[in-house]
Amino acid sequence: MRRIVSLLLSLVLAGSAAAQTRVSAPGEIRLAMPAGALGAAPAFLTPLTASPLAPSACAAATAHAAPSLPVAPVPSATALPAAALPAAAPALAAAPATALRAASALVPGRDGSKASGEAMAAAAFDGGRPLNVLMAGAEAVPFIKTGGLADVVDAVSRGLVERGHRVMMVLPKYRSLKLAGVTLTPAGEVSVPIGGRTETAKLLTAKVDGVDVVFLDHPEFYDRDGGPYASKTSSYGDDDNDERFAFYSRAALEASRALGFRPDVVHAHDWHAGLIPAFLKLTYAADPFFAATRSIMTIHNLAFQGVYSKETAAKLGFDASAANGPLEYHGGISYLKAGLALADAVTTVSPTYAREIRAGPEFGMGLQDTLNARPDGVRGILNGLDPALNDPRTDAHIARNYGPEDVAAGKAANKAWIQEHRGLDQDPDAPLFVVASRLAGQKGIDLVLESVNELVARGAQVLVTGSGDKPLEAALAAAVARHPGRVAAHPFDETFVHAVYAAADFLLMPSRFEPCGLSQLIAHRYGTLPIVNPTGGLADTVRDLRPDAVRGDGIVMREFSVLGLVEAVEAAIAGYRHPEALPAARATAMANDSSWGPALAAYEALYRELLGADAANRSASAPPASGDSANSTSSAKDPRRDGSTAR
Repeated sequence: MRRIVSLLLSLVLAGSAAAQTRVSAPGEIRLAMPAGALGAAPAFLTPLTASPLAPSACAAATAHAAPSLPVAPVPSATALPAAALPAAAPALAAAPATALRAASALVPGRDGSKASGEAMAAAAFDGGRPLNVLMAGAEAVPFIKTGGLADVVDAVSRGLVERGHRVMMVLPKYRSLKLAGVTLTPAGEVSVPIGGRTETAKLLTAKVDGVDVVFLDHPEFYDRDGGPYASKTSSYGDDDNDERFAFYSRAALEASRALGFRPDVVHAHDWHAGLIPAFLKLTYAADPFFAATRSIMTIHNLAFQGVYSKETAAKLGFDASAANGPLEYHGGISYLKAGLALADAVTTVSPTYAREIRAGPEFGMGLQDTLNARPDGVRGILNGLDPALNDPRTDAHIARNYGPEDVAAGKAANKAWIQEHRGLDQDPDAPLFVVASRLAGQKGIDLVLESVNELVARGAQVLVTGSGDKPLEAALAAAVARHPGRVAAHPFDETFVHAVYAAADFLLMPSRFEPCGLSQLIAHRYGTLPIVNPTGGLADTVRDLRPDAVRGDGIVMREFSVLGLVEAVEAAIAGYRHPEALPAARATAMANDSSWGPALAAYEALYRELLGADAANRSASAPPASGDSANSTSSAKDPRRDGSTAR
């Protein structure tokens, strides 16, 4: 036993040491110029004097900066040096579970955590083999997108494939899917019982960027106008969304059976896929095909919970103990709560949001007790973005390309283009503040619109690109009419928004809550400084320039109010006028690494931790299961089996 543990320790530590040599210290990662290059702190970084808007309130405000964030070493894609594995394999394969526990207790992970150490030890025992991951989310780029969920489902799927895993992504075949250049291959069908009847979807498959994409072709549920969440009566109605997404959740599992794809892990995103962990634990508990499958539930926004009546639970096949237990929510049921209660692990998209949603009802929105009842808690894994898709040096959608070395000239040219094309005054000296967001109360758009007069009075220009709540759209139109040449609006457009980020000096993002946020990360890439309320992922990704002149990359509001936003804008304008502060902050922002690497490593480690060595080896060696389960049927033509049918 000692010999086995010693061998494992030496191999893991060797891999960890190799990874450590490639990691800079946190200060070196965030430092855009040598410390002290600025000399004394610029004047705008000193405490602000009383604000002309509200002298007493602003003078009394205390600094509320985003916390200083340590940068953890990034795990490499391979858990152990490849050359070490063949020689170690016999001893590792023979080691009992007690050796694995002993090793993982003694070896810290590359991020210093016990969980990462356990995952590394498990990877050593199973050889770091590729995993089968079933990715379930209601939307994904490039096929359909209404928000950041689509970016994450796509990026994590592609990233896992690049790390050597096999990913099957399941999507409903919505009418509005973008399928240009995608060849769909019929691959059988799946059937699911709902309310005493059987609903059937055809399976259409495609290979996109290495990801096996499966579309559920059910015209009655998904072939309709109005986007992915459209009910029979309206774009965001709910008359049959209970059945649409319950069918999606169970059909995704049946599709994996039909295609012979035995998932090691099912990764479910948001309430639309929330019933997947419930089906696995309750409906498929005795099904040999899913015996080794583990589930992860990722929260992208806790505000959307999929709440329906208990009658829905009955027609989906759940008994009273389930409807009154893990699914129960204020007299009805919640698809999201079901996932949070029954998944093998729960994650969300930033560390701060993971803490906020457990702290109380303000952010927990009625589910904080469910989250706090989990002994393993909620893990916050910060989202990333694709640097290649957000690079001002190569972006084909902006007026002039630029990089850190010529950011001032590049942004000036893009600002001039935006001013000309959106009816703003040709004023190169005016600081340009932008919003790139849904117009919704969550995003703090009401604060922006209530502050517009003050921003214009201070010489700023404001451009809002977005649409959403009708009262906010009306207020925006009124602001444009009041301030011609100084305030402009444009509907949100995936292409146009690139030009907005390239032109802007500051991004306004005063969200009431923000699970992660991507806009602030994109803004950094373009040298645009975010002005944020320190909540959720905004607190994790934006450092206030005022207390941290060297590492600061934005402005953090000191209170959530109109006064707090205007005070932050005043600080931003002061920095904009300073000859040293603005270039330094832009350089720091553009040097940030917001790629997906750390998040992908964290998800991969979590997958292996959940599986454990024994489960992983069992899943790898077990023969494919077959047969119907729990009244669901599936059949498929699997090209890997020379056209034979799997049932």
